[in-house]
Amino acid sequence: MKYSVKATATEREFKLVGDFSAADEGIFFDIFMQIRRQPEPQTVFELSECSSVDAAAAGMLIVACEEAAKRNLIRVLRNVPENIREFLVTSGLGAYYHFQDSEKRT
Repeated sequence: MKYSVKATATEREFKLVGDFSAADEGIFFDIFMQIRRQPEPQTVFELSECSSVDAAAAGMLIVACEEAAKRNLIRVLRNVPENIREFLVTSGLGAYYHFQDSEKRT
């Protein structure tokens, strides 16, 4: 997985690209550390270019959510491909994140 970050006054968006799996724990730790100190009131994971998410990656999203919740940040999964959304909802992430589709979806 690769990621990029876009920050505005209202949110910090992490765009994840490619396969998101257990092998990405080190990369995801960097994201986690950013969430721990972000000043923006909303954390967003943009997944439109994410090709797959495994159970370990779902666990990393839960850990990130727990950290964001400690800081009262709004948590969003944006533009999640349908097959990944189904897996994440089945895995219980609907209790942790708001799912959001962008109106400008490409």
